[in-house]
Parts: sequence; structure tokens; C-alpha cells
Amino acid sequence: MRAPGLRPSMSRGVIDLLGLAGSVVFAIPVAFFGLLRMLDGDLLVGTGFVVFAAVMVVGMEIYTSPTDVAGNVVSRAVGKIAKRPDDEE
Repeated sequence: MRAPGLRPSMSRGVIDLLGLAGSVVFAIPVAFFGLLRMLDGDLLVGTGFVVFAAVMVVGMEIYTSPTDVAGNVVSRAVGKIAKRPDDEE
């Protein structure tokens, strides 16, 4: 069972891919800065920036937007109200 909010990677839409690409574009310079700080000997700050960059990307996967919540509520309501023809038997 997967955690709530995580979507299977194969069923991504174009909007989801653009959102992920946007978060990766912003996370790459942060991770690079953290890597440079680690190479300069400041391991605590460098590791912090690398972890922050990872959270930026992973947070995009876990985050549930208000439209996702509304869509889930509507699909559950429709599923309870409208029955498929094969469900009525």
C-alpha cells in the first residue's frame, strides 16, 4: 500500500511532468551549491542544502493540492451515487 498523495509514476499527466520539471530546475542549483559547500569543507551547511534540494523534489510528489482533494471527493461521491450497470446485479 502506498502513502496517500503518492501517484504511480506511469500515470503522470503533462501538468504533473511540468510541475516536477519545474521543481527539479529550482532544486539543481541548490544541490550544486550544497555540493560546493561540502567540497569546501563545510559539511553541515552543504548537507543541509543537498537535503533541502531533495525535499523540494520529493515534496512535489507528496504534496496534495486543493484540486486533488476536490477531485477525490467528487469521484467518491459519484461512485456512491451512480452505479455501473455491472454493479447493479
